[in-house]
Amino acid sequence: MTYDHRTTLATIELLAEMFPACFFAFQQRRKPLKLGIHNDVLATLDGAITPKELSVAMRVYCGNRFYLRASIEGAPRIDLNGEVAGSVSTEEADNARQRLAQQRDKRKRQQEAKAKAAAKAKAEAERKARNVGRVGLAGLRAAAQARRRVAAA
Repeated sequence: MTYDHRTTLATIELLAEMFPACFFAFQQRRKPLKLGIHNDVLATLDGAITPKELSVAMRVYCGNRFYLRASIEGAPRIDLNGEVAGSVSTEEADNARQRLAQQRDKRKRQQEAKAKAAAKAKAEAERKARNVGRVGLAGLRAAAQARRRVAAA
């Protein structure tokens, strides 16, 4: 699914502004949210944002590594007013740990691919630098033909 990153960030900022005890733009302050809180948000904002915008924003917000790190077993979940509204279950905590591991693996693969591409680019640049001023086979043939023409004339 594609989404507009700016719209998503603006939606998260709006949520943090409207519900400062619950949503945080500063990622390291994020806490587990009450299950089904999206319904409360939609009812309270009454059309200020679309359900699709909220869905994408919630996916980004709750998929954030700081949010996932805060989702440990027994951690309190908060409602729109910042009040405790349940706690994180064992299964939810396991899911959060699994998602964090997947994110770490993905970041590691991306870094390895980036390093591999950089090494390949560096090797290609070094190869080109070694061959500066060298004449290839086609160039040698052309030079030989030119010498023969000069000698024949």
